[in-house]
Amino acid sequence: MFTLSRIQFFLLLFIIQTGTFFISFQASLINASGSNSWVVFIVAGILHYIQLLLYEKYFKRFNPGSFISHLYIAYWFYIIVTFLAYITYTLSMWIFPNTPQFVTLALIVSVSLYANTRKPEAVINLPIIILPMMPVLVLFLFMAVPELVWTWLFPLNFTEYKPLLKGLFISQVTFIGVEIFLFLRKYVKDDEQIKGKPLFIYQCCWFLFFFTTLVFVLLFFPVSGLKYTTEPLLHLLKLQKVTFVERLDLFFLFIWVSWSTITITVYTFMCIHVRGFHFKNIGKRYIVLFHCLLIVIPAYFATKDRIEIVQQASIYVHIVFSVLIPAAVILLNRGKVK
Repeated sequence: MFTLSRIQFFLLLFIIQTGTFFISFQASLINASGSNSWVVFIVAGILHYIQLLLYEKYFKRFNPGSFISHLYIAYWFYIIVTFLAYITYTLSMWIFPNTPQFVTLALIVSVSLYANTRKPEAVINLPIIILPMMPVLVLFLFMAVPELVWTWLFPLNFTEYKPLLKGLFISQVTFIGVEIFLFLRKYVKDDEQIKGKPLFIYQCCWFLFFFTTLVFVLLFFPVSGLKYTTEPLLHLLKLQKVTFVERLDLFFLFIWVSWSTITITVYTFMCIHVRGFHFKNIGKRYIVLFHCLLIVIPAYFATKDRIEIVQQASIYVHIVFSVLIPAAVILLNRGKVK
């Protein structure tokens, strides 16, 4: 058993949600909704906040049984595999074209294996490492300000609803992991308040992080230029000339890989912890086997076509596990809260 402070809780949730896809979602959203994409994401941000408010109000009713818990473990395993495949493929394209994918996977997974064979505090405190990286990332982006074209925020066109709905659907990739709120909320210390101002501050941090990256991409690239650009943030940084490092995009990639590795470690921790809640004796053999699968399975999906398939499917699966199943469990547990 472990307890979380309010800061630890929100840091874990932020790492889980920002994770891996923050370098790629912008292109898909802009391709779907064009210059309307920033307005679409504002609407997505409102929906995200409503979801957090509902989670906070009803989290005590969320008491999944063994079957539902193992469905979530399977879902998180799927998300981890998707993340690892995407990381491995991206690194092979940008930095390590000649390095076997198993080597890259083994290095990333070994961090998770080490942390998850220690006490829970080893994983809980990992997000602190990311804190100094956040202002560095923002600073990198603001180096591109002189090259931004502010008029590309317009014109806005709301006459066709299909592009707007498609963009709103694609923006759900930034929601992935939000359901972990329901699993971790009960471990927050009783004397630390979550609802009200703390939750609103978290929502603002989440929204500003994704919204800033989206706006920078929208102002740096013409909409038509993003059709074949899968990692717009990396291309944006690659075009920046600085004196302290030869290629800013590669420096940013190392930050992103560190960020993503911690995300994967936390997701794995959730899989192990939730299983341990129903089966008390979770030995190191199970943890090692779990991590061995994380080296083998993602290698199969680490191609462009397969990654696109699993990423598109992940949004549909996310909606099931973040909206439909929690709603069903909460409704079934009405009146059962002690």
